[in-house]
Amino acid sequence: MDNIKPKEPLLAVMLAIILPGLGQIYARRVKRGILFFCVQYAAAITAILYAISLNSKTDIYLLALAVLLIGFGIFVIVDAYNCAKTYNIKNNLIRNITTKKRVFLIIGIIFFMAFNPSRIISPYLKTNGVEAFKIPSGAMKPTLLKGDRILVDKNIYKKSKPKRGDLIVFLYPKDTKRYFVKRIVGLPNEVVEIQNGKVIINGNIVQEPNVLKNYYSNAGDYAKEGQAVKIPENSYYVLGDNSAFSKDGRYFGFVADEYIIGKAYKIFFPFNRSGPIK
Repeated sequence: MDNIKPKEPLLAVMLAIILPGLGQIYARRVKRGILFFCVQYAAAITAILYAISLNSKTDIYLLALAVLLIGFGIFVIVDAYNCAKTYNIKNNLIRNITTKKRVFLIIGIIFFMAFNPSRIISPYLKTNGVEAFKIPSGAMKPTLLKGDRILVDKNIYKKSKPKRGDLIVFLYPKDTKRYFVKRIVGLPNEVVEIQNGKVIINGNIVQEPNVLKNYYSNAGDYAKEGQAVKIPENSYYVLGDNSAFSKDGRYFGFVADEYIIGKAYKIFFPFNRSGPIK
């Protein structure tokens, strides 16, 4: 028993914040720690896979899972503290911690709460996987309503080119700090014109259903009545479904490849509107 050292509960807490289950392993509850690690990350992976699924009919389960993950994370941290404390009591060990070490551990806990590894993973997923956006206006009605929250696939255009009819999120060409969401109606090197509410490409009315169903008015410098414009190479012409209230390609011109963030494919909130975007 002389070789057994007491476990510091604050250190167990810090380790649990760094990695779920690590605090329990430190407190000699190895199986418990491994179990918590597996449960936490299995749930996180399930949430990610569910979020990018195109077939989900409702996302209330995703919200419930997120709440459970947060609750479980708090439970794991508290349990790590208790495991270390119980270890000391069971082995009749006296916790001997200096004020300096206590302050150091508290600072460590605060640091890792602010700079948790998950904060590194999250930006990576946002850059290379799926990102959520909130719709700020009614420019895409009835497809998207103000306040809708959508998921955007940021990988899809690394594998294939944008297509006519795709709903894309992109950097506003005149202010790249802002994000816009519009529908692609014209592709690179095509000649586009708006006549009698319809989009004309290379002299023919666009037949893509999600473009054909909307009425587009002549407006701006890039959709004047009787004027056709050529889309530059590696650029796209985009319009809002709600033409009368949309600031789109008719006003700012074309969206270059490098400004495209990804394809909007799913509404996840509000729950009564959740589902694939068409």
